[in-house]
Amino acid sequence: MANLDAPDMPIEPPITVEDPNAVVWNAHADVVVVGIGGAGLCAALQAVEMGGTVIALDRFDGGGATRFSGGVVYAGGGTTIQKEAGVTDTPEEMTKYLMLEVGDAASEETVRRYSEESAANLEWLIKNGAKFGSTFWKEKIAYPPEGYFLQYSGNEKAYAAHAVPAARGHRTVGTGFSGVFLYDALRKSAEAKGVKIFKHCPATRLVVDGSGRVVGVEGTLLPEGDRAAHQLLYDKVDPMTPFNGGIATRAAREAVDMEARGGRKIRVRARNGIILSTGGFTYSSEMLQEHVPAIAPHVLKMLRMASLACNGAGIRLGQSAGGATAGLDHLYIGRVMSPPASFIHGILVNNRGVRFEAEDAYNSILGGAIRKQPGGEAYLILTRRDFYKSIRESLFSGWATFRYFGGAALLNILFGGTRQGGTIAKLARKLAIDPATLEKTIAHYNQTIGSEDEFGKLPSGKVPIEDSSYIAVNFSIANAFAFHQVFTQGGLRIDEHSGEVKATDGKVISGLYAAGRTAFGMCSNNYVSGLAIGDCVFTGRRAARHAMGGTQ
Repeated sequence: MANLDAPDMPIEPPITVEDPNAVVWNAHADVVVVGIGGAGLCAALQAVEMGGTVIALDRFDGGGATRFSGGVVYAGGGTTIQKEAGVTDTPEEMTKYLMLEVGDAASEETVRRYSEESAANLEWLIKNGAKFGSTFWKEKIAYPPEGYFLQYSGNEKAYAAHAVPAARGHRTVGTGFSGVFLYDALRKSAEAKGVKIFKHCPATRLVVDGSGRVVGVEGTLLPEGDRAAHQLLYDKVDPMTPFNGGIATRAAREAVDMEARGGRKIRVRARNGIILSTGGFTYSSEMLQEHVPAIAPHVLKMLRMASLACNGAGIRLGQSAGGATAGLDHLYIGRVMSPPASFIHGILVNNRGVRFEAEDAYNSILGGAIRKQPGGEAYLILTRRDFYKSIRESLFSGWATFRYFGGAALLNILFGGTRQGGTIAKLARKLAIDPATLEKTIAHYNQTIGSEDEFGKLPSGKVPIEDSSYIAVNFSIANAFAFHQVFTQGGLRIDEHSGEVKATDGKVISGLYAAGRTAFGMCSNNYVSGLAIGDCVFTGRRAARHAMGGTQ
């Protein structure tokens, strides 16, 4: 396995100019967007719709994590899609649910505003070319099968005692992971409305005036002859391709080398503001080692749910101007349990034989719980019956399900350290777990079937662990075949009303904004499928509105 040793793209200290009007600029715009992924696109579109001019700089050709994603947007409160599907929802119930997930990452006022605006934001996406559908998948699943575009994408049913559940995961219409369809529709709309994009132009430092206001950005525009090779490095790194850690490390290193060898320095003036939207730092080896040292050695074994451009550049640009950060040690570690659906019937235990979380919990909750176990070790105990049923489900649930979930499950079963035992005690010994403890854990689980589960597992997934033999599937963090998903969640502190970056003294940095995963916000504690893109829309539009002088 390759080392996580690719150097980060360098970020330089800001240039200070007393009079921006006396500087020679290569281009001018009302709003300059750094990073044209989902958040950057939404910011750019909002600004041009308000009559502004927009220039965007992107290290590669754009897209970010959004284009690689499943294309799910978390929206509710009574969207047109929900109504078509017969789903009843209100912003109040959506707020109550999201507060359980968001915690202290955002104020209740911000969460309420997100909920109240989400239906209109979905319509805004539709107006800009995105397509959503109302075919409704009602069962618990990480990603809906082909032909289904509305789902329960979080823990809504598990929290039914606190908030009325409603399906709010709006998947973009398309085949496979449909983030590409969402992104391409918005990109087409943005370019048609006049957003100018400098591709293959990594932003390397900010420009500030004598008062400390951010007034511009400097980038390195690669020669036209290098851009195809530069883009090829980006294209090699698909987050859903397993065992690409070495490829990603080499591509990151070569991209930095190529950017350092040549390119024309350009300076772009931002009359109203600069919006940093380069994603998180999932592909920054230096930041991972600094902020999550316990997980960094395992990252190459995981599926990094980000693009090669998610290298922390936007966060570091903000820091260079005095920006404060929060939650840089927060990680999404996703453990997709279903599909295959029969995996949910199992019982998940640590290396001491103790159960620690509901097997049908949302991906981030399950992955986060595994991360906290001794040695990051976890094993799913299945009956022989459900084990073989899960294999059939992995093989015969359609190409898209097989490509993204079923194939990974089968690889883990075959090569991840699966163990079988004729009795629970025999299986325990093969796992180096105390047999008495594991037997006690499973006996207690079986005794509580039909009553409320201590971890909140839904009754539909709770069946007796009783059979002629038992199988353990390895879901430990160190298991490369477990294919845990990972991305960073922390970022720059921002003012929740404007999206302006806050300095370490709590004051806002004039002229500087952050959106999406570059900012600390609603997705920075827990994560619900679709909330990242929903937050890109919400924070991107918020920053652009404020920069253009609009009301929040």
